[in-house]
Amino acid sequence: MMGIESFISLIKMAILKHWPTTFYLINRKSKPETPNDCKLEYIPHRLKRNRRPIIQTYQIGEHLFYRCKPEELENPYKKISIAELSHNRSGFPLDSLSTAADVLYNINPNNTFERYTNLEICILEIKSLTPQNIYRKQFSETKADVIYNAIIELRHDPGDCMYPHSVFRVSFNGEIVTYDNYQKTLGKHPKIRNSIKEEIASMIKRRQVSQNEQPIL
Repeated sequence: MMGIESFISLIKMAILKHWPTTFYLINRKSKPETPNDCKLEYIPHRLKRNRRPIIQTYQIGEHLFYRCKPEELENPYKKISIAELSHNRSGFPLDSLSTAADVLYNINPNNTFERYTNLEICILEIKSLTPQNIYRKQFSETKADVIYNAIIELRHDPGDCMYPHSVFRVSFNGEIVTYDNYQKTLGKHPKIRNSIKEEIASMIKRRQVSQNEQPIL
């Protein structure tokens, strides 16, 4: 028969062996629900993040969806400031993340409507990537013997209510371009700015998608 000391020793060993798992389960259970989880009931479950990971790789042929005014559908990037441009990504053939119509969902809880009914959908198609399947391109300009560089990247930037959300993010000489610093960065360099706009516009597919196209629920 096992002595009391041997029994206690086995119990201690079992506790120590499984303590990391036990601690993790207790800690996870004790934490309150994440306050930023999507609370918009009309958003389909398939679009909610639900703690899914960020996917920074893309595929040639993957689509991006951008909502815009009907009169801007031919090229909605002509007159806008190139800071962070929000799009939805379609995902991979065997792992679809969204459809074109999903980009019309309102994800701002301060708004009182569910979908944008006055906007249209511009579709882009990714045509080139780095060997690592990342979208990243550099544009340069020389002024008075000074070289200026801008880099545009497509980043998967999921929101709680819109997992496929992505952004075109531009950095200028190492500084991320925002609406606040736009005039002192890209605003002073029309050659680079226009090259970036032309790059994005070159991905536009000419098939128009009406806002009347219903999303998949």
